[in-house]
Amino acid sequence: MAYRSIALVIIAFLFFGDLLAADKLRALILDGQNNHEWPKTTPILRSILEYSGRFTVDVVTSPRSGESLDSFRPDFSKYNVVVSNYNGDLWPESVRTAFAKYVEDGGGFVSVHAANNAFPEWAEYNEMIGVGGWKGRDEESGPYLRLRGGKFVRDESTGRGGHHGTQHDFVMETRDPDHPIMRGLPPRWMHAKDELYDSLRGPAKNLTVLGSALSTKETNGSGEHEPLLMAIHYGNGRVFHTAVGHSPHAMTCVGFHVTLARGAEWAATRNVTLTKLPHDFPTADMPSRRDLPAKPDAEGWVNLFNGKDLSGWRQVNGTAKYSVEDGVIVGTTNEGSPNSFLCTTNYYGNFELKLEVKVDTQLNSGIQVRSNSFRGFRDYRVHGYQVEIATNGTAGYIWDEAGNRGWLTKNRNDPAARAAFKDGEWNRYRVIFQGDSLKTWVNDVSVANIKDDVTAAGFIGLQVHGIKRGTGPYQVRWRNLVLREL
Repeated sequence: MAYRSIALVIIAFLFFGDLLAADKLRALILDGQNNHEWPKTTPILRSILEYSGRFTVDVVTSPRSGESLDSFRPDFSKYNVVVSNYNGDLWPESVRTAFAKYVEDGGGFVSVHAANNAFPEWAEYNEMIGVGGWKGRDEESGPYLRLRGGKFVRDESTGRGGHHGTQHDFVMETRDPDHPIMRGLPPRWMHAKDELYDSLRGPAKNLTVLGSALSTKETNGSGEHEPLLMAIHYGNGRVFHTAVGHSPHAMTCVGFHVTLARGAEWAATRNVTLTKLPHDFPTADMPSRRDLPAKPDAEGWVNLFNGKDLSGWRQVNGTAKYSVEDGVIVGTTNEGSPNSFLCTTNYYGNFELKLEVKVDTQLNSGIQVRSNSFRGFRDYRVHGYQVEIATNGTAGYIWDEAGNRGWLTKNRNDPAARAAFKDGEWNRYRVIFQGDSLKTWVNDVSVANIKDDVTAAGFIGLQVHGIKRGTGPYQVRWRNLVLREL
């Protein structure tokens, strides 16, 4: 048994509030055996909980499958909530007895994805998770839960328990908007590509379906609305069961982050204080992913670019090419392409951003801040504040990209500001966006200072401007991109 203490002092996610250490709850994650990528997903689970500002976390890793579990003796009594990322060999009887007593006496439990595959022979566990799948589960395990007339009812028909179709994005529907975990969440949101478990069955006692999704026949699913987020009462304890989160990719869904943290807090305390809805929560027609941020340095700075690849970034709009060369992000034009953008998967509200940029004389570019891309706005067109990159004297001024307001910096005649950008050289940019105040500097020369509050948060984006056919190719390069939240 390996304990890995991970009570880190970090900056909370933008969409979670800061809490004092004295307020933090103790969480324990169990892993070590799973037919899924637990060495990759446990750190994500851990980070979501820690970054919420509400938890400190320890991890207990079991011996490998087939090895003796005699050393596997977690002390559940030390924790407010236990999170299972485990699907493997049956725990020793003494551990099973201790865990059942822990939950029955009021402890919190969170079952994540394939943890509902575990222990079909353990009656108390199956009552805790409500429904499960695979490993021989069938009608003797308990009923299916089927949506009929707007309510989930027990279906005692025969059949195996557990199945999923092809992985895909799917719409999660809120079924109990008044439950503390779901309060304030939209009625429908798009969950990022994941396995959509269907045909789960079990005792289904004291169970409330919080969220469900339609498992379509087109994706080789059941054709039924399947319960995916559930709250179960077991004795004096509470269980949050999330059937999503198959992979690291699926766990980047902002909806997963929010419901996991809220579910763990509810399981631990009966209440939810993590009520702030993030600006980048998924919409009904578009998923939203958020990579976990790097750990800030002592002054709060994080590297937005790792110098090796484009992890943490995604291209939106256009067909320009983005690549990494010698620790530099290189954007290369593609003739005939509209504007292209390389955007952070994370969203930022109040921040200070620093970077260096070099651009070919013939090319115009920009840095998007607090920007967004929605289906409802010109079919995902990137829009928002743009800090200009150009050799014509407008570098550092603010443009309303894809909007109808044009230049947001009205006074663009300062000789020092217009001369700040150096053609053919690396240029230092500094951007501070706090509240409605947006300020920029180019090579330490103050350029823009405006007040504007149209957008409260959004991604950082690196633009390669569109060019006409028969021109180019041209390039723009970025390096040393660092940011700290304010």
